[in-house]
Amino acid sequence: MNQAFLNQFHAALTHLLKEEGRGAQTRLASEQEIDRGYLNAIVKQRKCGSDKVWDKIAHHFKMTFEEMLSFGRNILDEVEVPVLERSKREETGLSQDFTVTSADKIKLYDISQKSEKATSDIPEKIVKTIEILGGGTGYNSLLSDLIDFVHKTVNTEKENVLLKDKLKELESRLALLEYQSENEKFSKQKIA
Repeated sequence: MNQAFLNQFHAALTHLLKEEGRGAQTRLASEQEIDRGYLNAIVKQRKCGSDKVWDKIAHHFKMTFEEMLSFGRNILDEVEVPVLERSKREETGLSQDFTVTSADKIKLYDISQKSEKATSDIPEKIVKTIEILGGGTGYNSLLSDLIDFVHKTVNTEKENVLLKDKLKELESRLALLEYQSENEKFSKQKIA
């Protein structure tokens, strides 16, 4: 694994362990059957870890390996990541990037009315979204957090596609170089 991926994974791991609180590393080691010393060496960056261990760690935090890398990349890029208690994430099935607004901050908002501001250029759903975001109902922060979460997810997926395309390009270049190298060897052997 290259150093950038290691740094991203480590950033996500240390953030999630810190968020989980005291004893998190011990719980992770015992629940995922990872040697505590080995896990500690990974956390302290004395060891890289194996694919199997990375997958176990990601699974513990209810993520895929790619999601851990993306999360770490966000942390390293100093993107603000709200801390959300693990129990709330598990209850709601939400990602760690999604904050929960308490019900007492949410006022009733009637979204069933048809907006007169909608035109053929601006769909009705966008007008409703703008009205909710501009209103002081409490739903505005909830919707804003949801939009941020979806936007980050979409950007991560786009980034993953770009990385896959780059990887395919590199693989084809490597195959071409290997082919050219074999041809050169064969030519030199023929001449000799």
